[in-house]
This record gives sequence, structure tokens and C-alpha cells, in this order.
Amino acid sequence: MPIVSKEEFLSRTYDFVIVGGGTSGLVVAARLSEDPTLTVGVLEAGVDHAGDPAVDIPGLMARNTRDPKYDWEFYTEPQVFVNGRRMQESRGKGLGGSSMLNMCAFVRPSKEEIDGIERLGNPGWGWDDVSKYMQKSECYFEPQLTPEQTQELSMEMDTKVHGSKGPISVSFPSQIPPLHKEFLGSCEALGVGRNTQPNGGKIIGSFFCAGSVDPTTGTRSYAASGYLAPNLHRQNLFVLIEAYATKINFEKDSSGLQLATSVEFIKDEERLIVGVTKEVILSAGTFQTPQILENSAIGNARILEPLGIQPIVDLPGVGENLQDHTHVPAVVEIDPSSETLEMLDDLNQSQINAHRELYKQQKGILAGIPYSAFIFLPASTLAREEDVKRWVTFAAVEASPAEVFKDTPSSVVNGIHKQYELIREWLTSPLHPFSLLLHINGHFPVLLHTPDSSKRYCTFLCGQTHPFSRGSVHIKSLDPKIPPAIQPNYLSNRADLDILMKSVRFTQQMFRTAPVKDQIIETVVPLFDLSDGDLEERVRELLTTIHHPVGTASMLPRELGGVVDPDLKVYETTNVRVADCSIIPLQVSSNTVTMAYAIGEKAADIIRSVL
Repeated sequence: MPIVSKEEFLSRTYDFVIVGGGTSGLVVAARLSEDPTLTVGVLEAGVDHAGDPAVDIPGLMARNTRDPKYDWEFYTEPQVFVNGRRMQESRGKGLGGSSMLNMCAFVRPSKEEIDGIERLGNPGWGWDDVSKYMQKSECYFEPQLTPEQTQELSMEMDTKVHGSKGPISVSFPSQIPPLHKEFLGSCEALGVGRNTQPNGGKIIGSFFCAGSVDPTTGTRSYAASGYLAPNLHRQNLFVLIEAYATKINFEKDSSGLQLATSVEFIKDEERLIVGVTKEVILSAGTFQTPQILENSAIGNARILEPLGIQPIVDLPGVGENLQDHTHVPAVVEIDPSSETLEMLDDLNQSQINAHRELYKQQKGILAGIPYSAFIFLPASTLAREEDVKRWVTFAAVEASPAEVFKDTPSSVVNGIHKQYELIREWLTSPLHPFSLLLHINGHFPVLLHTPDSSKRYCTFLCGQTHPFSRGSVHIKSLDPKIPPAIQPNYLSNRADLDILMKSVRFTQQMFRTAPVKDQIIETVVPLFDLSDGDLEERVRELLTTIHHPVGTASMLPRELGGVVDPDLKVYETTNVRVADCSIIPLQVSSNTVTMAYAIGEKAADIIRSVL
């Protein structure tokens, strides 16, 4: 126990059923089951990857995306503004969800944007509240360096903003990737200073990113290893894997609201049902939480009725307000003696063997995260004043082509208007980022170039932090196993394309600035000196997602397209809550995993406060 057989799982009714054993879901399960009087059941559609080296070894992390053993591998609808491409969307397939699949980066959002979530109508969700839950999830390992070294490398010097007793280990690798210091120096020459406390609410500048890696074992620290594994002995926690949840069943209570009574799921091709006496917590993620709500007859009547579903709650915000980070890779060739991910190529067997030996001591490339420098730029650093003024005008529904919002419910449009008000404010703030440059210690997969394993590379992912474009996720079939229609509308707002182009231009300028310029042998992708027209086309060709989708069950007032209230309860239900990144109403600038842990921690406290 708690991972049990189908027969064992079905032998009881649960106080709480958690749909999705991913990042937030396992947090809620672990915290609620601390009370031995409560019975908690978890339905997870994937499997248990505990002890799998492909998951545990940090240096191998990037290899699991697009592998159906680990990745649900969703695809978008054809993206009109990205040359009609259907773009791949990775989601973790197994206990731990995407914390099992991601690249372990552990960076918090800025204070401004968390406070912005509160300003959108969510009391109790500002920085002072949410940052406490971020700390609660962490066990931070301070780098063993002198103050001078931490300043030079731009590692965090103040541990007061971090937690020391949480389930998720956060640390820095023992091996510093090549050119890390040089990139920081070149950024400084361009007016972007080092930031030695990015997790205290201010993330502008350059810094060495910490990762969710346990330095004592050299393994990934994620929701399944941190929140579930230590609690396998609990007699009140039951997890059923390879159980695909399909819908929630309701009946009306005495007040006329919808009361969840059970959850349906598919296991071994059987359609089964499990009862619940207190609450259902949906933690299925940004793509599948709205899918389950719509299959449960909660959503927009215009979407549901053509499929033969009569809505029990007409909630137009379900599946709307999708936002996601995107990026364009910039790749350069560097000194062939550098230790980069190319050393792990199958053709370099002797080097692989050497790093396997190092890994036994928690050292080398395999033991650490495959990146270092994170660089967050405000709009004023990224572009000229006239460009920023133009972007301010693009922060409006009217700035996107008419077809993007023609079917969007009016309440959702009202909420997007409110989000754009914040974006316009942030555009003029020197403290708020609109571009992220992320250093990868090797050749990031690129559509237009195959790396030479005898050479060494580094990549900067040039991304935007606050997408102006908005999309949706909706069911397209009554078959619950058919993936939903994922329509991000990437680059539908011109500002997103402009910001990505400016991010690439800044990166190219950094490559040409001392001290790093003397360490670069050749630019690989994209080439220098492209015209704006050619660069625009290259951005459309190279664009990929950073896999940070949010917003499809937004925590907003109902009149602004909200799906859940600040207590995470789905409107017009008495006992269904959502606890995952689908509740985030406005995209944060950093990795969403820190928010996923905080949402799970806060959700558990909200639930326990009413027991």
C-alpha cells in the first residue's frame, strides 16, 4: 500500500478521490492522508516509474519527451500562424506527472505577477501567501561555495526565502557548464546584471538556475519521490495506476447545487466507478481537467450540446483562456574540449563510461541539470521605446485576428481584458520580465539541423514570458480516450512574434560580446545577419512550446470567465475542486512547477480548513 490492485481500490468508498496522480495531485494526496481518519484515493492514468534510471538520472532527462512510455505526447490543432504545423505538447505519463518528465528547473515567478493573480479577484493568492507554500514544498541545499564564488556564478546567496524541510530537494550541480561565467559577463556588458536572489520575488537579471535534484543521491526529486514514496506505509492512502478517469457523476443537493457522488474510470478496458463521500479533487492538468469537466456535463453549452451532452452547469470558461510559453532555439558551436551533452551521444562510448563512473559519486554531466544561466529581460532592455509602446497597443483582444475570438464567450473575453490591463502595466516596468533566455549545455533538438557528435555546442532557448495569444482546449468526441482539441493559437497576437524575434536578436548580440564571443566557433541556428523578414520566417519554422500550459480552468470571478473560485471550488458544485496549473489565470514568467507544488499545498490547507 498505497499502490493497490483494482479489486483493493474498488473495495471501499473514499472521503476524497483525487483525479490525477501528477505534481499537484500527489501533494494534495500526501497532505490529506496525514490525517489517519480520512480515506484518500488517487486515480492515475499512467504508471509508476519509481527507480527508472531514465527518470531518476538528471543528465538523461531530455530523452523521455516523445517517448510514449513517459509522455502522453499530445498534439495541437494545426497552428495557422505557425505555418499550419501541428505542434507536439509533452505531458508526464505516470505518477508525478510532468514533474517526472520536466527538465527540473526550479525558478519561482515574480512578486508582481503573483500579486497580479490576486488582483484579478482571488483574495489569499498574493505573493505573501503563495510564497509560503512554495517554501513549504522545498528542501533547499545551499551551494558549498564562498560568497565571492556565489557572486561570480550568480548563485543564490540568501537562503531565508527557501524551505529546508519540504519534500522536494532543490540544489545546484557540482559541475559548472562551460561558458556559464562568460555568458553572465557578456550580459553584464549589455546592461543586464547578475541576480543572486531570483526566488525572492524579483527575477530580472542573470543567474544560475537551481534544479529539483537530490544532491545526496544525484537523482531527480519530483512529486512521486518526494510526496508519495515516503508515505507508502499509510493505511488510508490508496493509489490505482493505469486507471483513466473519464467523468464525475453528480446529483443535486438540497440547495440546488451539484454534488459529486462518484468518479468513473477505465481500467483494463473495464468501465468502473468509485464512490466519494466528501470531495473530488481534479488534478488532471491543463489539457485533461477541462476534458473531464466537459465529459461530466460542466462547460459551455455551445460546445457540449452538439455532442449530445446536456450541461448540468453551463460554465463557459471551461477550456478557455489557454496560455503557454514558447521559444526559439539559438545554437552555437563551442570549443571541442568542452564537456557538453554531446559527450553522452551513443557514438562517444568511452566518454559515456567515464561519466557513468563519475555519476557513482554524484558528479559529472549525468548528476546535474543540463543548463545553467537563466536570463530574464524587461521590455525596456529587449526593445526600443517605440517597440514597447506598440506592444502596449497589442495587449488587447482587438489586436488579434477576428477569427481568434469570434467564438469566445463574452465572460471569458471580459477576463482577458482584465489580464491585458496587467500586461500593459508590466510592459512599462523595469522589474518585470517579458523575455527569458535559457542556456542549455548542448545542442537542443532543432528541426533544421542535426548535430555532429564529434563537436560541442550550446543552445539558448529564446522565449517570451507573458504570451499575448489566447487559446482553448475542448472535447471533440464522446469517447473520453480521444484527446481534446488543443488550440493555443500560437503567434496569433503579433506581439508574441515580435518579442521572440527581439529575444533572438539580443541573444545574437550576446554571442558577439566579450568575454563569450571569443569562445564561440560558429553560429549554427539561426544564422547571424538575417533580415527581419527571414528571421520572422525562421521563428515560425523553429518555434516550439516550453510545455507550460495554464489557464483552462481559471481561478477568476465567474463574470470574468472563471471556472473555480479562490477556494478552488468549481462554480455551482458543492464538493469539486481543481488543484493543478489549469487554475492559473495569467501565465507566470517562470517554470510552472513551483506553482504546481504551491497550488497542491494551498489546496490541501483550504480543504482541511473546512473539515
